[in-house]
Amino acid sequence: MLRRTVTDDEAIIARLAGDEFTILFPHVDDQAGAARLGSLLLDALAKPIEIDGFRITVGASIGIALTPNHGTTLAQLMRAADVAMYHAKANGRGQFQFYTEALTERMAQRTQLESELRTAIARDEFTLVFQPQMALASGEIQAVEGLLRWIHPTDGLRYPGSFLACAEESGLIAEIGNWSILALAKHAARWGHDSLAPRMAVNLSPRQVARPNFFQRLNDAFVQYNAPLSVIEFEVSEAVLMDCGPAMVEQLVSLRQRGARIAIDDFGSGLSSLSRLRSLPFDTVKLDTTLVAGIEHDAAARDIVQAVIGLVHSLGAQAVAEGVETLGQLDVLRVMGCDAAQGYAIAPPMTEEDCRAWLSNTRARIAA
Repeated sequence: MLRRTVTDDEAIIARLAGDEFTILFPHVDDQAGAARLGSLLLDALAKPIEIDGFRITVGASIGIALTPNHGTTLAQLMRAADVAMYHAKANGRGQFQFYTEALTERMAQRTQLESELRTAIARDEFTLVFQPQMALASGEIQAVEGLLRWIHPTDGLRYPGSFLACAEESGLIAEIGNWSILALAKHAARWGHDSLAPRMAVNLSPRQVARPNFFQRLNDAFVQYNAPLSVIEFEVSEAVLMDCGPAMVEQLVSLRQRGARIAIDDFGSGLSSLSRLRSLPFDTVKLDTTLVAGIEHDAAARDIVQAVIGLVHSLGAQAVAEGVETLGQLDVLRVMGCDAAQGYAIAPPMTEEDCRAWLSNTRARIAA
């Protein structure tokens, strides 16, 4: 930390570590004045700069603490500003946030959650559950999606929404992702020996596929457990596929060539380029829950979904609706020509054992 005696109104700037900096303004009238400074800093940092002929744009997340409300010593102010900065990052970056007492409690909860996640990884507290996906024309189960769950020692089953954001911010998502790859390969090895088993779909998180060694780890895991890629469908979010580079496209093409299927997940939650879609390797498009939610009672929602299904079919892919909650939605989707659906209207996520039993009973009913 840079140290000097403050005798005037000049701001003191210090680099703490890496990409973190602290600025001390000795004289700021009030919170409104601090907010103006925060805005000016964001505007200044967002302006492009040129280095060796390259145009570079950077941004920042800013945490603001004021004395005496947020501390009376340098250490207290820096700690409060740090907490506020992480809140700014969590809220989408490129903004400033003021410190509040509530943030301290939230930060303590996040620290606790991160500690529990580290323990969960060490103790192998994660599991996969499976939710069936039904072909609407035949009623047959064509796939099951593997979904991550955390078996918390005191809270019981916890959903990804309660811990994945923390895992990504802390970097633990890499270790959880490695666990998921091995678990997937183990399940695929078992399912691959069952000729009647449907294919297994699994979502690949943006942080996973962005890691340079991800696809090599994936390949190594399937070789290790002698698991066939032909029983797997990898789901990659619409946003990731729209932004992916040639290297990732090449890896996805390689997976398809070796028998795997590729699905675009959460389609309709972002903005897709049709020309970009035509150049990407995929077999399935999963319609986002937000598209499906209103189709039972809203004519406009039905028109949109019908148009999307037509687009998907024109691209030579299969349309699968996610988050189908009612039998009415199933009927509408069937009339629209949607190929398959997944959601509680069909079945909830289940353990592998329960899912296998459910599949056996469903096959028996169809055969009867």
